[in-house]
Amino acid sequence: MSNRLIINNSIILYIRMLVSTFIGIFMSRYVLRALGVSDYGLYNVVGGIVTLMAFINTVMVSTTYRYIAHETGKPDGNVNKIFNVSLTIHIVISLVVVLVAYSIGLFYIVNYLNVPEGKLSDAVFVYCFSLLNIVCVILGTPFQGLLISKEKFSITVPIELSTKFINLGLVILLNFLPGDKLRIYAIFVTMVHLLNPVLYVLYCFRKYYQEVKWKFQKEFGVYRGMIRFSGWIMFGAAASAGEHQGSALIINRFFGTTMNASFGVANQVGSMARMFTHGLSHAVVPQITKSHSAGDHPRSEQLVMLASKYSFFLLLIPALPILLETNYILGVWLTIVPPYTSIFIQMMLIKELIQSSKAGLPALIQASGNIKWFQIITSATSLMVLPISFIAFMLNKPPYFISLIFTITSFVTFVTTLILMRVILDYDVPLYLKRCFSRMLVVTLCMLPLLAINKLLVSGASRFFITLVASEIWLVFMVYLIGMERDERTGMRKYLLSISQTIKIRIGVGNR
Repeated sequence: MSNRLIINNSIILYIRMLVSTFIGIFMSRYVLRALGVSDYGLYNVVGGIVTLMAFINTVMVSTTYRYIAHETGKPDGNVNKIFNVSLTIHIVISLVVVLVAYSIGLFYIVNYLNVPEGKLSDAVFVYCFSLLNIVCVILGTPFQGLLISKEKFSITVPIELSTKFINLGLVILLNFLPGDKLRIYAIFVTMVHLLNPVLYVLYCFRKYYQEVKWKFQKEFGVYRGMIRFSGWIMFGAAASAGEHQGSALIINRFFGTTMNASFGVANQVGSMARMFTHGLSHAVVPQITKSHSAGDHPRSEQLVMLASKYSFFLLLIPALPILLETNYILGVWLTIVPPYTSIFIQMMLIKELIQSSKAGLPALIQASGNIKWFQIITSATSLMVLPISFIAFMLNKPPYFISLIFTITSFVTFVTTLILMRVILDYDVPLYLKRCFSRMLVVTLCMLPLLAINKLLVSGASRFFITLVASEIWLVFMVYLIGMERDERTGMRKYLLSISQTIKIRIGVGNR
């Protein structure tokens, strides 16, 4: 039953990713058209400053559902206690973020941010509304964490998709409105960001009142444990925020807002790619945590390997045609293509593919609680992209050089994580390499013959269509033949057969 739940949740999350990707593609096109290259870059770098300070919230999402899922796995678990501890911590976090943002963050914008002349007031306006977005998300995080731990993706996904469709509609409307479109866009984004937390809260109070009802917890040992755990997770979140938002600031320092637009488009593609990676891992994470909490370590380790392997393959499905036809896709997607966007996107996708190959490992690390050295070493490795990029740009390296550094540090982080898994958790890394990484590597190498299509055909719609169809068919065939083990192929056939039989039964009932 648990495995079937994982498959069903994975399908739901994958549908969410596909729909979100298509919405994101259209949104980028309309936002870039409405704002122009300079204002689009300005919004990305200013919003990035807020995201940099709000990485604490990313930490607490993981911490909240880890602790709730761990508590659920206990025979005598008290979910209400953990939830209220998390909610109290989030209220404090929101106050700290506001304090830091209106002091250090605003000071940086006014005195150091490289903005076009006359745009400083717009930058401050966007910054304030972006801060309001973050506060709303922070306060809604405990409720989101509860729903994830309950594996209620059939609730969270429709909520997320509905708000994305609303956002798309507002962005299209933006192209036809008069006035300062940068400020209007900031207001629209804030309105949309309010919806998700409000809907999460309403649903939780309706369905899980006993778990979310307010009761101040005086067991400060629980606070210390959660804060200590989240403190180490914070290194990873800081590294992630530093990689992308810190890099945006460095690019702004050397190349201005126009290059921020290129990097912003690539970051959006990277964000879509991360959704594909996180989709399956989010479906598996609660099961990994609950299995580990219940002492079923073989099952949790098996789920780690499955999550890593299939996260990679699922990401490769959209990434492969994009990598092969980046320039053509950009030409169709964007009316204005900022310089260096193509290579930024390609390097970003390669980086995300490397990251996806270890998608299941963080869940087991967090479930074990032994996270200190994982976070210190891997986060320090990831953050090296900032000083290296700064030095490279001082030596007059081109803007896309930072993307190459991203890729290198991602691979180093991958290797480091495997070493630490072996040393600290005594994880069977050779088995992981044999059953997961080797299959991912062989399937990837089998994709190289597809490069011949680019050499033989002239760029255009025909070549794109041929590349798309050929690459997806060849990829699915190779994943089935090489990427899957025998029992996985058998399980896949049985699952598809059961779906087919269910559809036939329902059609038969409907006809009668």
